[in-house]
Amino acid sequence: MHYGCAIAERMQRTSKSKQAGTAMSRKNHFLAWCNRIGAIAAGTAEPDLQVRNFILACYAISLVNGETLLSRKVRYGTLKNYMSAATKCHTDLGLPSPRSAPVDYVKIVLEAVRKYELVPDRREMIHDSMFDHMLTLYRKYHQMDPDCLVVCLCEWLFLGRYTGCRREEWCNESGDEYKRIDDPEWGDRPDARSLIIDDFAFFDERGAPVPLIRPTWRRPLSELPENISYVEVCFRKQKNNDNYQKIPYSRTSKNPLLCPVRAAFRIACRGLRLGAPRTHPAAIYWDSRKDTFRLITCTQTNAFLRKVASKTFNIHPDCKSLQKWSTHSIRVTAANLLHRARFSDTYIKNRLRWKSDSFMMYLRNTFYTAKDHASALDLVLSPHTPTDVRPL
Repeated sequence: MHYGCAIAERMQRTSKSKQAGTAMSRKNHFLAWCNRIGAIAAGTAEPDLQVRNFILACYAISLVNGETLLSRKVRYGTLKNYMSAATKCHTDLGLPSPRSAPVDYVKIVLEAVRKYELVPDRREMIHDSMFDHMLTLYRKYHQMDPDCLVVCLCEWLFLGRYTGCRREEWCNESGDEYKRIDDPEWGDRPDARSLIIDDFAFFDERGAPVPLIRPTWRRPLSELPENISYVEVCFRKQKNNDNYQKIPYSRTSKNPLLCPVRAAFRIACRGLRLGAPRTHPAAIYWDSRKDTFRLITCTQTNAFLRKVASKTFNIHPDCKSLQKWSTHSIRVTAANLLHRARFSDTYIKNRLRWKSDSFMMYLRNTFYTAKDHASALDLVLSPHTPTDVRPL
């Protein structure tokens, strides 16, 4: 009998055997996914080929979102192999391939992934699941130290979902010295390159100014007062030289911690409470080791985003793909959130302070766009859709 064991052991080592095992695991993964979401899997009485194709496309979106065997995001080549394995779940039973449906939703998703990977030096957006993880961290650290780096970073990233701040508009290269505006014609105006405390102005529902009085900002855990409904952010110095542009943002109650007005309020109050001059950059935190406030840096922001991405998508900390998340991801995120909300390109361009159409690249090569494309065609053909598929 031990002779047979040696043969079996050798077979397990062959690449062909490993490939077959991987393909079988992917088949089982697809069937388990269908069962989990209550979708129609292969072998059932469902005859609609278009429905089965749509379900397969939803499965592709879940894989792109990291719901794989190893709970990691996959690249185009691996995604195609997952789709092949899932398709064989149908063809092995003598059913026609879902890919032969009149409209191939899977092709739409695969093409979006392929094009996205071809974009040079692209930056990932901050995905919804990453913000969920940030909210968990925020709740944990906020009660412990409301002025620590994690809390301060979260609040700037929450605000960035709306403002789409460029890197130089809020953080600095050094924690001890901020970048100054290098313009001989700037005169005696505040010379900090990034947003300063005075760049934030608050208003009530009628549009009347609401000043930040000392009893309000001196409390570390003070929440957004009921009478504040808007914040107006003044972008004194911009890359496109459209300087001193003021953009208002409204209070939101759907998720109070992500509210831009709350984030701006806490940022401005923190600067005053920690003793920073009103013309000093507002992106600061309290360094308990040095017993002083310090500037938030680009390096700290990049490291934080990559750590969140690593935890969220189960990506190894040393993986090069984490480099796709950086301070520029904030701007990419803001553009895509507006695009997902069906705002026009003109609105996005104006709201996020672009003068050119360069932002279009961020909108045309994301997985959210692929999902929207599939959904739009779904409205025409109206197959039965699984309602609880998690959005990317």
